[in-house]
Formats: sequence, C-alpha cells, structure tokens
Amino acid sequence: MRERLLIVQAAYEMSLRDAAAKFGCTHGKVDFWKQRYEQEGVRGLYTRERSGRPPKISYKQKSKLRRIVRKHNAMKGWRTRGIRELIRQETGITYSFRHTIRIAQSWGLSKIKPRSRYAFSKKEDREAFLKKQDISGMQTTGLDGSCRG
Repeated sequence: MRERLLIVQAAYEMSLRDAAAKFGCTHGKVDFWKQRYEQEGVRGLYTRERSGRPPKISYKQKSKLRRIVRKHNAMKGWRTRGIRELIRQETGITYSFRHTIRIAQSWGLSKIKPRSRYAFSKKEDREAFLKKQDISGMQTTGLDGSCRG
C-alpha cells in the first residue's frame, strides 16, 4: 500500500515513464494506480479481494501445516507425497500431486528431485559411493569429516 502511494505521488511529480523507471514497473501500472487513486482515494490503493475458488484449508490450518514442515528434520527433507499425506491427515483434504507442489512452493519450498544417495539413503550406501569416487592417491573427506587417503 505504501509503495502504491509513493507511485501515485511520483506520477503527479514526473512523467508516467519516469515514475515507472523509478519503481521498476510499467508506465501502464503507474497510470492504473494513479487513476484508481483519483477515483477512490487512498482506499482504492488497497489490495482487493480476488475472484476464484476459495481455498479448501483455512489460514489457521495452513499456518499449522507450514510450521510442521519447517520443524521437520532438514537432512531428511520432504517429498511431495509426504506433504500431500500430511495435509490429508491434518485436514482430511486430498490435493492433487501438482497442487501439493504449488502449496509447497508458496511455503518457500522448492521442488527438487533429491539424489537418493544423500537425502534418502543409508549411511553405508553413501560410504560405498564415496569409495567408488575415490581416485587413487587423492585424499577425500568422509561423511564424519575425517580425511582418508
């Protein structure tokens, strides 16, 4: 809201294109907010309710799920199906796989395909992998931080 008010103020002081360059947006967006301010005043600069289907889970449920995901062990990580199952268990709502990815991304998580040797593997498998990668005569660092060579 504050930035929109500053954009409108700049639109009165300089050209639309200069104001747009100052705020890093298009001159059309500056004109949009200026017209809305002229028609509705400061109240017109607030974000309006958007159309579309309302969310199935409440804001309170969403906050709780997000806290659970953030407290989860970072080394193990989350898989999309795990988040989907958590949502189903906590709310009784089953989202599609793709929509679960969208929800996770809105929480700041990124969709990465984890390498099984790191996130979801046994320690012995990781050690075996490191031994295979060891080039003769070079030192490598083990998972425990010790040097081998």
